[in-house]
Amino acid sequence: MLPAVELYEQLMRDRRANVLKILDGLDADALNWHPLSDATNSLYALAVHALGAERHWIHERTGGRKIERDRAAEFRAKGDDVAVLRAQYENVAQVSKEILERLTEAEVDVLRDDGKKDKFTFRFCILHIIDHYAEHVGQMALTRQLWENRAERPNEI
Repeated sequence: MLPAVELYEQLMRDRRANVLKILDGLDADALNWHPLSDATNSLYALAVHALGAERHWIHERTGGRKIERDRAAEFRAKGDDVAVLRAQYENVAQVSKEILERLTEAEVDVLRDDGKKDKFTFRFCILHIIDHYAEHVGQMALTRQLWENRAERPNEI
């Protein structure tokens, strides 16, 4: 694996681990809780969405694999078992690593046109998903804090 891509892959691994650490020990009520209303996202939905985004940017855009994705459904996702998510994260991580291992120096920074409106490089796709994970990890950490402290200030949440 190219040295820079190896670093990126490690950062993606770290971000995935952050997501799973936030979910550790939570039951279905906590996983599916919305901080304010259905207009905000549950921890489970954010975790599912982050995976969908990785599959889009790494598996499809970078790896050239056709994926089926319903982005809106990711935000409606509900679940009751972190183990199911953990298995999905492991599967997505393995596929992403296989794709990244095959990248050559010549491929990483070639500007590509998706035939629609976007132009991108594989490096952009990889960095974008690292950034995307970081954004949602922050949201998830705050949501978990709100969940854990909801009984202390019920009128404020």
